[in-house]
Order: sequence, then C-alpha cells, then structure tokens
Amino acid sequence: MKRIISMLDKNLRSAVLVACLTSVATVPAVASDVMEGAVIVKGVKVYIDPAEFDSTRFLPPPPQGLYDEEDMRTVVRWQELRTPEMEKQARDDSEQSVFRWANILGPEWNEDNFPIAKQFFKQVYKTESNLNKQGKGKWNRERPGSKNSDIQAVSEFKNYGSYPSGHSAFAHFTAIVLADMIPEKREEIMQRGWEKSFGRMIGGVHYLSDVEAGRMLGAICAVMVQDNPAFKADFEEARAEVRKGLGLPL
Repeated sequence: MKRIISMLDKNLRSAVLVACLTSVATVPAVASDVMEGAVIVKGVKVYIDPAEFDSTRFLPPPPQGLYDEEDMRTVVRWQELRTPEMEKQARDDSEQSVFRWANILGPEWNEDNFPIAKQFFKQVYKTESNLNKQGKGKWNRERPGSKNSDIQAVSEFKNYGSYPSGHSAFAHFTAIVLADMIPEKREEIMQRGWEKSFGRMIGGVHYLSDVEAGRMLGAICAVMVQDNPAFKADFEEARAEVRKGLGLPL
C-alpha cells in the first residue's frame, strides 16, 4: 500500500510540473511580444504596414488655383495674428512627443515616469510617420515660406513635403489613443491635439489644408488599429502603466 501511495504522489508531482511548464511556455512575457498585425520598419514596431497600405487613396490632393491662393492668405493672416506666446508654443510643439500633453496631465507626466508609454507612443508616432511620407512624396508640395518671403517660420522645416502635415497626423492620432486611455480628460486631450496641429500653420510651416489632411490621416490610423492584436496588447500594457502612474483607477 505504501508503495502504491508513493507512486501516486510521484505521478502527481510530475503532472503538476508539466502543467506549470506548459503554462509558462504559452504566455507571452510582455505585451510587446505580440506581433500579430505588426511589422518592423527601420527597427521600430509599427501597427500599419506602409508596404501594404497606400494612405494617399483616402486623401484629396492639395488645393489648386484660387483655393491654393486662399490657403496662402490664411497663413499670412495668422502671421499677423499670432502673439509671442503663440510663437513659442508652436516652436515647442515641434517636438513630436506624447509628453507635450503635460499641461493637461500634470508635471508627473514625463518619459522618466512612464517608460512603457514612451515606447508605445513612439510606435504610434512611427506608424503615422511612415504613412504621411507617402503623401509628401506623391504631391511634393512646397512649404508656404519657400513660396512667400512674407512668411516667417518659427521652427525648422524642409522646403518640400508640406502636404499632409506629419505633425498634425501625429497630434491627432496620439490624442485619440491617449484619450482612450484617459477618457476622464478626453475633451482636454483632444483640444490639446488640435492646438498642436493648428500651431503648425500659426508657426508658418504649413497651410491650413496641410493641417486638415494630417488630422484626417491621424483619424484613419486610429480607426485602422482598433482591432489590431499587437496594438491592442501594447495599448493595454501602456494604459495600465499610465492610469496607475497618474493615480487613476484601473
């Protein structure tokens, strides 16, 4: 009888060990291990494959004729309306970082406190960036300052690729994703994204139509990644860090 009990005990321990090892082997170490729906582009994980998706199919071409002339007049008008404070914000907002939303989320909202969110939103940025280059390359629109000497840009820019605005696409896409993490501040977060986008025209580096096309592209990106397994896994991991770090209920 003792021999039978001993054999049963040994078999039970073996079964438990196998079950544990099997469980460990089938669970990803971190959410970033999930790659279904993602690709690596220039060493960075992104959620939309630019080789498989042509964003220019969904954007109108830049304005022509009288519409283009009105586009320029709008930039010139905002050169006259902008204040030194607006110029500074436009210049500072040239940094494409989710942590530019600190005026909404508080001083604790910085990259040192949120390393997972920092990496996740870098991937969000690169997802959009690969796509806005498609339109810039296709239409190769000149910047306002390269066509009109009255435009005094407040930040550095390249003379080509004005349309669509990559900064605007980043600002709107990021605002949507961040607002989904923190719905309690959705309107403030979205308004801040709008400010960052509009600041590109105030700063003299984009036309209003560039900004609008960029925001359209940002919205397209946000819709496309909603059911992406890799995006969803990374989003939930970053969301947990963000809400915990900001003292919000999970």
